[in-house]
Amino acid sequence: MQVPGTHPFKAWGLLTADIRPAIREYSEDDESVTLFGVPLPTLLYGYQLREGRWLDEKDSHAIVLNQQLAEDVGVGVGDWVTIRFDENLETDWQIVGLVFDPILLNSASVSRDVLLNEIHEVGKTQTVWIDTIYDDPQNQIQAAKNIRAFFKSKGIKVSAQRGVFGLGGDSTEETATTLIGQFDFIVILLAIMAVIIGAVGSIALSGSLSLSVMERRREIGVMRAIGASSWSIFRLFIGEGLLLGWLSWLIALPLSMPAGRAMVYALGQAFQLEMVYHYTPLGALLWLGIITILSIVASLLPARGATRVSVQTSLAYQ
Repeated sequence: MQVPGTHPFKAWGLLTADIRPAIREYSEDDESVTLFGVPLPTLLYGYQLREGRWLDEKDSHAIVLNQQLAEDVGVGVGDWVTIRFDENLETDWQIVGLVFDPILLNSASVSRDVLLNEIHEVGKTQTVWIDTIYDDPQNQIQAAKNIRAFFKSKGIKVSAQRGVFGLGGDSTEETATTLIGQFDFIVILLAIMAVIIGAVGSIALSGSLSLSVMERRREIGVMRAIGASSWSIFRLFIGEGLLLGWLSWLIALPLSMPAGRAMVYALGQAFQLEMVYHYTPLGALLWLGIITILSIVASLLPARGATRVSVQTSLAYQ
């Protein structure tokens, strides 16, 4: 608290143990669990419940599991599990909730005070989470550096691993950025696919308008004969291209929601992760702008060709 820009810190319990259904005997094949002793109540962890409830200060031996870990262990809400800390210490806990966490798949959360009491380390901790008053990443990083320097000056050794389990960064925002960066290749791949689909659509639109120009040469000739300027004809075909592009966007808009959800589900199955589908209206508006530009570009050559059709040739066209 002597470091400027920090709020009172929270001490967490953190250790690795083995977990199994309480009705089963110990086995070397038991699943490993990363156990978090959570100081209750807490605002530093934004849990996402899938079943049951979160931990309560009045709980005794309640535990919340990652839903993936619960599936691997073969348990659910209401069941009892045995946590084996070492060969001489194991205790039973009742599952009160399941949470979604795509990174720490083998994580579980319990009350910090109950956990430290069980392992006989009351009043001790190896992990602290420190909240700063800053919202921007630059000041958060600087605050983290100041805290490290402060600890060093007091002779307190700080883990060299940065971020959650060494995932990078001195702040949670840095860690989140690092984690999100691991999926950049998926975003890039999908962006390339979108560009290819957009290019193919533009070529198809350009071909369709070119055929339209050929089939409407007599109409263009009549328009020329009654005094239509090249600019008017040019705008006519540009407008038709825009209308077709906007119509395609309007048709695709409601279809994009279930299609996007299905794609996210398929990607999650491929990478064995649960990915959350989140629809953003900004994305739809962005694609409206992209389609507008592509429609104009695709219409330029057909519209230019229409302005070059002469009255004599067009009226003689069969």
